[in-house]
Amino acid sequence: MTLFIVCALFLLLAIGVPVAFALGLVGLGAVAFFGGTSFTQLAQSQFANLDSFVLLAIPFFVLAGNIMVKGHLATYLYGFMRALTRPITGGPAVGAVLASAIFGAMSGSSAAAAAALGRVTIPELDRLGFPRSFSSGIMAAGGTLSILIPPSIVFVIYGAIAKVSVAELFTAGILPGIFLATLIGLVAFALCLRNGWSRAERFSATEILQTGIKALPALVMPGIVLGGIYGGIFTPTEAAAVSAIYGLIAGLLIYRSMSLADLPALFVDSARMTATILIILAGAIFIGMLSTLAGIPQAIVGAVEALNLSAWQFLLIINILLLILGCFLDGITILTVIMPMLLPSLRLLEIDLIHFAIILCINIEIASITPPVGMNLFVIGSISRTPLETIVRGVVPFILTLTFALLLITYLPALFLLG
Repeated sequence: MTLFIVCALFLLLAIGVPVAFALGLVGLGAVAFFGGTSFTQLAQSQFANLDSFVLLAIPFFVLAGNIMVKGHLATYLYGFMRALTRPITGGPAVGAVLASAIFGAMSGSSAAAAAALGRVTIPELDRLGFPRSFSSGIMAAGGTLSILIPPSIVFVIYGAIAKVSVAELFTAGILPGIFLATLIGLVAFALCLRNGWSRAERFSATEILQTGIKALPALVMPGIVLGGIYGGIFTPTEAAAVSAIYGLIAGLLIYRSMSLADLPALFVDSARMTATILIILAGAIFIGMLSTLAGIPQAIVGAVEALNLSAWQFLLIINILLLILGCFLDGITILTVIMPMLLPSLRLLEIDLIHFAIILCINIEIASITPPVGMNLFVIGSISRTPLETIVRGVVPFILTLTFALLLITYLPALFLLG
C-alpha cells in the first residue's frame, strides 16, 4: 500500500490532476485495492477532523484578505511606506517590502498579498525605471511574508494538524517574520545600490503626515487583531472574524472603495477559496489515515532509529527534502500531506513543534516562489502580464535569501523564537 500511495500520488500530481482530486483518488484506490479500513470509517474521520473550531478561522481570514484586495487598502499602505523610505537608495523597492510585511499582518494569505500589492507597486516601480524582473521578483518574494507573519492561514492549519496552540504559533512567527522582511529589504537595497536604481530623495514630513493619515485605518488593523489575541480578548478564530468585520468597515465606510453591491461576489469568491483549502485538507486527512495504516510514519521513525540520526541531522534531511518537494508541490499540499507523516519522528527526537512550524513555513515560502509551480510566480505574472522567465530571474536572489534565513532559524532558534 505504501508504494501505491506514494507513486500514485506523485504520478497524478505530475500529470496535472488538481491536488484535491489526486488525494481523493489515491485514497479511494488504496481502500478499494488493499482494504484495511472502510469508506464509512474514512468519512467519519474526515468529518471529525474538519469539525474544528480552530479551522473556522480559515474562511474568515480568506474573506479578510479578499476584502483588503477589493478595498484597495494596499494602495494607501504602499503610499505611506513609499513616503517613509524616500531618503533611502532604492526607497520605492524597500517601501514595497515594508508594505508587504504589514499587509501580511492583515491578510494571512500569500497570494492575496502578492496580488494586492503587486497591482499597486509594479506599475510604480516600472515608472521609476526599475527593471521588470526586479519589481516582479521582489513582489513575489514580499508576498511570501504573509505565510509567516501572523495571522497566518498556514499556522491555523498546522495547529489543527499538530494539536498545538495557534496563539503560540502566531507569537513564534513575529521575530522570524520581521527578520525575513529585514533580509529581503536589505537585499533589495543592495541590488538598487549596486545597479544605481532609484537614488535617495528628499525627506518630506508633509507627505509622511498626509499618507500616514490615509493609511492609518489599515495600519491599525494588525494591532487590533494581534493585540486582541495576545491580550486575551479573543481567540485566533474570533480574531479572524474581527479582521473580516474591520476590513468591511474600512472598505465600506472609511475608504469607501467598496459598495454593498460588491459583497455578493466577494463572499462567493471567499467561499470558493475556502472550499478549495478544506477539500485539499479533507483529502490530506484521507491520505494521512491510510499512511498510518500502511505504516509510513512508523517506517520513518524506524529509519531515524536505525540510522541513529540526531535532531540536527534529521532537520537537515527534512529541509533538503522539502526544498525539493517545493519545486513540484504547493504549500498546502506540503503542509497537509507531509506534516502528519513527520510528527512521530519529531516527537521521537524531541524537536519542538513550534520551532518546526517556523521551519516548515519558511520552506513553504520558498516553495511559493520556486519554479515551475510556485504560486506567487503565477499570481504576479497574471496581474502584471510578465513572462514567467522574467519573474524567475528577479526572484532568484530572494530564494537564496530565504534559504539562508532557513538555515539560521533551523540551527539558531534561540535567536528568533519568543518565549
